[in-house]
Amino acid sequence: MSPRCTRLLALVPALALLSLAVPVSSAGTAVTRAATPPTTAAPAVAGAVPGGTAAATAERRRADRGPFSLAVVPDTQQEVLNPSDPRFSQRTAWLARNRRQADLRYVVQTGDLVNWGWLAPSQYAVASTAMTRLERAGVPYSIAPGNHDTRAVGWDGNGGYGGGAYVDNPECLQRFSPSQCQTPTLLRRTDEFNAVFDASRFGRVRGAFERGKVDNVYSAFRAGGLRWMVLTLELYPRAEVVDWAARVVRRHPRHNVVVATHAYLGGDGSILQGAEYGSTSPQYLYDRVVSRFRNVKMVFSGHVGEAATRIDRGVHGNKIASFLTTFHSTTTNPVRMVTVRPRRGAVSTRVEAPATGETFSRYSRVVRGLSFVR
Repeated sequence: MSPRCTRLLALVPALALLSLAVPVSSAGTAVTRAATPPTTAAPAVAGAVPGGTAAATAERRRADRGPFSLAVVPDTQQEVLNPSDPRFSQRTAWLARNRRQADLRYVVQTGDLVNWGWLAPSQYAVASTAMTRLERAGVPYSIAPGNHDTRAVGWDGNGGYGGGAYVDNPECLQRFSPSQCQTPTLLRRTDEFNAVFDASRFGRVRGAFERGKVDNVYSAFRAGGLRWMVLTLELYPRAEVVDWAARVVRRHPRHNVVVATHAYLGGDGSILQGAEYGSTSPQYLYDRVVSRFRNVKMVFSGHVGEAATRIDRGVHGNKIASFLTTFHSTTTNPVRMVTVRPRRGAVSTRVEAPATGETFSRYSRVVRGLSFVR
């Protein structure tokens, strides 16, 4: 064999390795993602530690089965009226700063993020700045839009216009026709909300009811050695949204589901029965989703009252813990911290306010007997 042939044969293995390193695009994915620069190496097994030992990997997996936290941010509509009010950003900065100590995996904001942001963009600016602190810290979140996050609420802050009644505020009638100013129509107008917040900002969205809108989405993550889903739903959801939510839960039987919607519990801890100017009641949601699937574990809501806890049994005998967190505070910034203990089948919760250091101990609860799915 000639020296030239010998040199060419020697190059074959190197060329083969180079060909394996060329990235191949996958067509037909449900979500389009931005291109990312290639990494120099990736672990062959999910969860493995590059350069580590099998013992180190096992230790990491054992640690991940330990307690972790969720946080619930209640109605913040009073915190966005004055751009110089620090309470909203102080709360999210506190969560970001303590994320490692608490092993914070997800933040749920249960609606009324703003007061009437569709008419006052400065309110969305305050909220956006505050939520950016979570994004920079890598903490995923979602927002369940409340009535104040829609066009159904005008300058006076009064959401009780009545189903089908024309909104008696000149701002709507100056911009839209009378038929467009009917309250049920305006409740589904979340243009301004969606212009500020999208799925990429939330961080873990895996699906949506409507393309390009985050009014109804589900997000997924792993924590405590388990799969989790946060199902975020619009206020008094349309029947077709409830049907979609049921399909999503049914298709993910190994995910422990947390439902977040603005109105669900009343101030006394009862499940609300009316839909006001919406489409379906919280009881309707309970009957068709919350109680029907064994993997639904918690429900978070706001809208009325201050705070409450409720325990129900689903049709399969599974325990469901529901937490109301609203407050409407004009002086401080409460946040509900929920610690999940998968091994014990328990959650403990407390409400505290970073601004004043106040702890609302009367709302602390421990719920046991939650049969998490694995």
